[in-house]
Amino acid sequence: MLQSFLFHRYNHETLIFQIVERLLDRLLNEYQYSTEFTDNVQSSSRQAYNLAIKAWANANVQGSAKNAERVLKRLKLTNINNKNVNVKELAKADIYSFAYCYAAWYLEATFAANGGDEKSSNIAMRKAESVLQSMKQVLMKKDDEDSKHSSQNMVEDVNSLLVLWSNTNVKLPGLSQQFLRFIEAESKGTTDNWLNTRSYNLVINAWSKSGAVAKAEALLKSMEEKSSTISPDLLTYSGVISSISKSKRESDIKKAEHILQRVSKSKNIQPDNIIYNMVMNIYSKRGQGSVKKCEMLLKTMESLAAQGNEEVAPDIRTYNLLLTAYSTEFGAVEAEKILHRIEKHKSINPNVITYTTCMDSYSKKGDAHNALRILSLMEKAFKGGNLDCKPTRRAYVSALNSLASSGRGDAGARGEALVQTMERMANDGYPELLPDTTVYNVLINCHKNSAARAEKVLYRMGKRDVVSYSSVINIHSKSNGGIKAAKRAQELLDEMQHEQIIPNSYTYNSAITAFASSGSRGAAQRAEGLLKRMEDAGIKPSAKVYTSVITAWGKSNKPGSALRAEVLLKLMWQMYKRDGNKDIKPNFVTFTSVISAWSSSRDKQAGQRAEALLDNMIKLYKRGDSELKPNVVTFTSVIQAYARVGGRDAADAANGILRQMKALGVAPNLQTYNVLISLWGNSQQIGAGLKAESILTKLEDEYQNGNKDMKPTVVSYTSVINAWAKSSCFGKAERANDILKRMKSNDCQPNEFSYTAVINSCATTYNEEEKQDAFKIAYRCFKELSEAEHLHPNHVTYSTFMRAIGKLMPDGEKKDSMMSIAFRLCVRDAMCDSNCLFHLRQAAPPELVQDLLGCSDESEAARLTFEELPSQWTRNVAKQSSRPRNKIK
Repeated sequence: MLQSFLFHRYNHETLIFQIVERLLDRLLNEYQYSTEFTDNVQSSSRQAYNLAIKAWANANVQGSAKNAERVLKRLKLTNINNKNVNVKELAKADIYSFAYCYAAWYLEATFAANGGDEKSSNIAMRKAESVLQSMKQVLMKKDDEDSKHSSQNMVEDVNSLLVLWSNTNVKLPGLSQQFLRFIEAESKGTTDNWLNTRSYNLVINAWSKSGAVAKAEALLKSMEEKSSTISPDLLTYSGVISSISKSKRESDIKKAEHILQRVSKSKNIQPDNIIYNMVMNIYSKRGQGSVKKCEMLLKTMESLAAQGNEEVAPDIRTYNLLLTAYSTEFGAVEAEKILHRIEKHKSINPNVITYTTCMDSYSKKGDAHNALRILSLMEKAFKGGNLDCKPTRRAYVSALNSLASSGRGDAGARGEALVQTMERMANDGYPELLPDTTVYNVLINCHKNSAARAEKVLYRMGKRDVVSYSSVINIHSKSNGGIKAAKRAQELLDEMQHEQIIPNSYTYNSAITAFASSGSRGAAQRAEGLLKRMEDAGIKPSAKVYTSVITAWGKSNKPGSALRAEVLLKLMWQMYKRDGNKDIKPNFVTFTSVISAWSSSRDKQAGQRAEALLDNMIKLYKRGDSELKPNVVTFTSVIQAYARVGGRDAADAANGILRQMKALGVAPNLQTYNVLISLWGNSQQIGAGLKAESILTKLEDEYQNGNKDMKPTVVSYTSVINAWAKSSCFGKAERANDILKRMKSNDCQPNEFSYTAVINSCATTYNEEEKQDAFKIAYRCFKELSEAEHLHPNHVTYSTFMRAIGKLMPDGEKKDSMMSIAFRLCVRDAMCDSNCLFHLRQAAPPELVQDLLGCSDESEAARLTFEELPSQWTRNVAKQSSRPRNKIK
């Protein structure tokens, strides 16, 4: 019983190793008082010792190898100290005793090497070799009859150990290799079969599991070169090909077909379809050229089968791999042609994998229509008698995935229908189709457009996991639901922790993104609070998580937010340099987010701070960090930072940034040019209007020459009009009006901001010779905007037009009449703001102001504030009225 307890527990609980020897003593004590000394007792005693050695070998604690060797020595001393006992009654050390002790020292050497302790590693490895030498002295004596008997069964023992190490020490194939080489060396010059082909195959498979192609191939080559009875078989070659399947190097992949050719040329080995399928599997996932290779392999298989080797005849797996190759290289449509090719085959019928692979191909590109169509074909084939086409849960998951990624408005409803079908089939005798957590998780993603429906699925499913909650939280983060969605995301995060479901990095990032995209007050603080909570939970945030928090600060518009974003960037960089953790390394998205935060800040130093970050990115990129190459968004954000601040130096800085773009091969886009136009408008430089207009002309020319991405937008034209409005050039009102005309002629509909900008260019005309013409332009623009079917003046338009009346019209009855009309229209549309009130007082005589404001005397009219105006005069200042209006005459 104790022996059974030891055997079943030592692999699971490290604490049991502390009582290994106590259990060993008890076992040996039981054997000592056994009524008879038999070979079985002797074997049991040895097994007890071996289990103790093995337990220490697997302990993975400091000193475990030393303890393993101590137990081995104790076993050997038992034989020495019991001289009066018959030799046959002693528990002698066997190959397992030494092998387990060797493994303990080998593992200790590996752990020391991984920890950087080369000296300790070398000492432990010498100890491992010493144990093997001891095994040689005790078990491999050619004049010892008992040893001779042991050596006859050596091959079985060696293979048993190689199987054990292959399963328990997957990441240490060298353990098996060194043991094999030792046995191989000691077997030379003997007639004993200490190794066989299976021994080598087991070591090759150990290397294969770790993807060590060169090691596996070297062992195969050594077998091919041997002149003894040990030679490679089909499993040997298959093992090497298996190692190649895990490699991504093109040079390794080519070796697979070469090894297959070596099998075909062998006189003693007949290839089968399994080894051909292994090579086809390697090619099927490689993309370009994979179809040609797979078709050639298929043709070779058919040819060999026709010559009499039926074992190599293509099977359904062969055709499924061919279908995968077509899907990978050419897409779903071509893959489906292989499906129909299989359906027409004389001896091979498609199976569930055939249809599911085809569905996956459509699902990857979000083609739900065709994925569902293939599912129907599968169901039809099953009902028609092809039992291999019985739909599986995996097939329905593929169909659901196609809906989830399709963007269809009915994805949720269609997904629900599929799940109901699964539930119905489960009740009809197919319990394996009962929807599980994975099915419901994909169904949640089918409801991407409705967080409420996604939550209904969450609470309807039985077992929920981290993916379930994370998916719903992610849907809330992308729902444009503002602070309400963000708070709900955090509530779900709290709920899953209450349910003892541990959130992961993706969960936290989704919740943080919900706050980042909400744009609400305090969102950045809430996002950073979640970041700290994540760190406190022991989850290391990735660069993506930090970037989401930085984005939240960039959108907060709170004083100091850009600086806080930059502090987080520097913190990320420090952690990356300190720990070498690439997951936290800032990338160009992170840097661009901080630059964008500065461009939104209106800080006086925003342009310089943004450009300093850009310079740092370029410097790191030139040093070899390809992930930090700035893109067009990065450069445009820096220009935007200068544009918002304005000033005479901004234009010169922008020109320098454009030169840097050109040097790095980054082409400006429409947004870049729009920002440049705005920058020139705010630059206060002489000729800024002309410069802005020249950029617009460049955009128009590029669009006319076929570059459809450069078609000027309403922003482009309006920004040029604003540039003229802010200039002091003669004729600026006419130039602004000309841009408005160009805008209309180029099929770009002006908006209220465009008309208002032209009116502003008129209102800021100070040359007496131009005033009359300028007012005519302002009046026409105001009239045209007022009469537009889908546009109407806003509060800025009214205040600007009233300013134009005051600045451009001579005092008199006409001016007073025009001001009266403009103000009454403003009041009617509830667009009266403080600027309207100001310009009314500036332009109209006191008695008219008194009359328009409805005051009892002029002094009351002069004292009236915006806050004291009737709400029906001001209620649409923040939103434009949609009521019909009288047309201005």
